[in-house]
Amino acid sequence: MNKQEFSEIIALGREQRGVEFKRGGSRKNKHLLTKVVRAVMSMANRRDGGYVIVGVEDEDGMPVPKGLTDEDLSTWIYDDVADSLSEYVDPNVSFDLKVIEYEGKQFVVLIVHEFEDLPILCKKDYSDVLRAGACYVRTRRKPETVEIPSQVDMRDLLDLAVEKGVRRFVARARTVGLSLTGPLPPTDADLFNKQIENFLGEN
Repeated sequence: MNKQEFSEIIALGREQRGVEFKRGGSRKNKHLLTKVVRAVMSMANRRDGGYVIVGVEDEDGMPVPKGLTDEDLSTWIYDDVADSLSEYVDPNVSFDLKVIEYEGKQFVVLIVHEFEDLPILCKKDYSDVLRAGACYVRTRRKPETVEIPSQVDMRDLLDLAVEKGVRRFVARARTVGLSLTGPLPPTDADLFNKQIENFLGEN
C-alpha cells in the first residue's frame, strides 16, 4: 500500500471487506490490541487477505483519520506485533507492517496475507473481544469482523482451504516425479465391471 492507495481508502468513507479501521493507541493497550488481533485473523481467513489500519476512529458512522502519537507509534514494531499475534492465533499469520503518513499524521497499516495451509483460529480468550476456538471472518453481508456466521461463509473458507490442499498435492507430486497427465487410474467399480466382462466373455 502506498500513500495514494491509502488516500483512496480514506476518501471512500467506509470500511470494505478487505479493509478494517481501528482507532489509534498503544499496542500495549490490551483491549485495542485484541481488537486488532481479531481483525487480522478475519483478513487472514479471507481470499487475498486485506488491510488493518490503526489510527482511524469512527465518529457518527464515518471514519476519521486521527493518526497515532509518536509514543504510540513506537509500540507498533513488526517483531512485537508478531509476538502479540502468536499469543492469540493458530497457526501463525503472515503479514507486513507499514507506517503511512497522511495529512501530517502517522498510521500503522498491517498488510495481512491469506492463510497458507489451514484457516486461522483464535487460541486464547480475552474479555468480550476474543473467544478461544473461534474462527473470525469478514462477512458477505456487510464489512464487519464476526465469528463465522453462516454456511455460505463456512463454505467459502473451506473452498479456499481445499484449493490450497490441492495445490500442495500437485506441487509434491511434481517434486517426486509423478505425472498428473494421462488417464486416471481405474476405480474399484471399473475393476469390478472389467471382471464381470471377462467372466461373461469366458462363458
